[in-house]
Amino acid sequence: MEIRIPELKLLIIASGGGHTGFARAIAQYLPFKADFVIPCNDSTSKKMIEPYADKLVCVTKLRMPNESSLVMIPRTFTALSQSISLDSYQTVVSTGSNHSLLPSLVARIRGSEIFVIESQDRFLTRGKTVYLLSRVSKEVLLHWKEQESLYPSKGVHVGPIVERPKYQPRDQGYYLITTGSMGFPRLVRRALRLNYDFVIQDATDLEELKGHPNYFKFDPDLEKWIANATAVITHQGKTAMEAVVMYRKPTLVVYNKDWKSATTFRDSMKYAEVLGAGFLPDPVDWKDDELDKALKQLSTPKEIEPGTQNAVKRITSQNSTSQ
Repeated sequence: MEIRIPELKLLIIASGGGHTGFARAIAQYLPFKADFVIPCNDSTSKKMIEPYADKLVCVTKLRMPNESSLVMIPRTFTALSQSISLDSYQTVVSTGSNHSLLPSLVARIRGSEIFVIESQDRFLTRGKTVYLLSRVSKEVLLHWKEQESLYPSKGVHVGPIVERPKYQPRDQGYYLITTGSMGFPRLVRRALRLNYDFVIQDATDLEELKGHPNYFKFDPDLEKWIANATAVITHQGKTAMEAVVMYRKPTLVVYNKDWKSATTFRDSMKYAEVLGAGFLPDPVDWKDDELDKALKQLSTPKEIEPGTQNAVKRITSQNSTSQ
């Protein structure tokens, strides 16, 4: 019996950073092109999503992780107006972040079914936007069984939502440091004290990185650097999950306490444990040799089955027909 998925009028909200990564992962497993919303002025999300989008529009992000909540007041009116101007859809996928809130609520009022993705690093606390949207959503898609207690009635464990691997894993002898779109200067500065062959992705303009032979701010194909690394050092974001699930790379999660609106220290510790990764607190709390010791103790993690295909099946299931 062949299962056919008719083309669905689907909107995916790619809310920047790792949220956009979830959106692109879903898009890679879809049998058709969906429409997308990205944050206005987010050139990185635009580059990541454009090849997969039938239609691409922007809605203003209410607040960045390092901004005060006060900035949300004027931006709310702009984002609401932009959300109201969007087309109507049968199904909307929210990837989390405050950016997803207004487009999802407007869509729900219009009759859309909402699927919302919880962050990969939430185990003890729920994301604020995801929790709010869970009240009106059909399902909350979860990466880990250990997250089910957060959403006992709406939560569905699908597995880690990651992209299709493009490369064969290799070990080219370097240690990859990634710090995301916000940067992590404390981690980079401490790493540069060590005698390791580091490749460094950092979005800030650190003086110490000027002239570094293997430094870049952004690469849309970060995956190739992950695939060829000896090990990956990163913050409590999605890259750690990608390194482990897609390429089984020894991985070290370093907690970045600047992410005040993101996950907690205890959540991050649990995240590293579930991944089989190493874990360190924020570098301000390190002893001099903390990073060196942690890197020497890293080991290859266990194999973890991706869950993106399961997520896509649930998102499109109401439109599935049997022949």
